[in-house]
Amino acid sequence: MDQFTRLPKWGQFVVVLLVCALIVGAAWYGFLSGQRDSMQSRLRQVDELDAKIRQGREAQKRVDELNRQIDLIRRDLEVLKSIIPTDPETGQLLRVFQTFAREQNLDIYRISPQPIQKKDLYSEQAYGMQVGGGYHDLAMFFDKIAHMRRIVNITNLAMSASSKPGETISAQFNSLVYMQNPEAFSALEKKP
Repeated sequence: MDQFTRLPKWGQFVVVLLVCALIVGAAWYGFLSGQRDSMQSRLRQVDELDAKIRQGREAQKRVDELNRQIDLIRRDLEVLKSIIPTDPETGQLLRVFQTFAREQNLDIYRISPQPIQKKDLYSEQAYGMQVGGGYHDLAMFFDKIAHMRRIVNITNLAMSASSKPGETISAQFNSLVYMQNPEAFSALEKKP
């Protein structure tokens, strides 16, 4: 300490300044560097959490988009079920055929549903029909059947001149109606 007092004032000032700098440096290194490391680790955690939040938001957007697609597919499936239903709906079809025939002034002599024939992915059922009336009336009847929402084909058409009063032709044909075969689809889903 005696040597310190012998130093000129500016020298004492420099020594005090150096000691203060050492104290501040030691405090900075010991105390504040630990705080800085803690702060940097917390900033890294914040960045990681932000990245997870972004991933979660992107995943939520994908989930929302997939849910929209599922809803569209379900609506499409309902439309397809009306075109190719799973049930034959025989009673409803017979009423539709009778209504179409009545609207076209056709006489129905016979409608006979045939057994359902199962195919690979669908089933079909024929309705043997015999009608009588005008040629153009029969064509309009077929046109109405062609514009039904569900798929119906006319097969085995045989027409002949009619001897009955008020009729020009007599026609025999099959109305072939298609249905889904749910067992086939479930079997396909089970295949690896």
